[in-house]
Amino acid sequence: MKDTELKQSQANVEKAHSKDSGTSKNETIKREEIKDSPFHVITIEGQSFGVMGDYRLTEKSNSARKVKEELKKITWNRIIQVVMLLDEVKSKINKKIKEEI
Repeated sequence: MKDTELKQSQANVEKAHSKDSGTSKNETIKREEIKDSPFHVITIEGQSFGVMGDYRLTEKSNSARKVKEELKKITWNRIIQVVMLLDEVKSKINKKIKEEI
């Protein structure tokens, strides 16, 4: 590999690392799957919240356990939230398909 290619690769990795970590500071990001559901609990610097894919479903909390319990409850609010989220994803996909045509 040429020296310029190696330098370019290193730069790309550094950009990706900064992008993934959110800032140049070291942050611990924990992602915990909720069994038999499409939900995950994300914990960043002691603050936890529930997500489905790229979409946040709950408010931030100091307790990952409470967020997990909240996401395990099947309520009408959660059902409506998920249906609206899926409709938004469907709309984005349809828009992307139309742009490609």
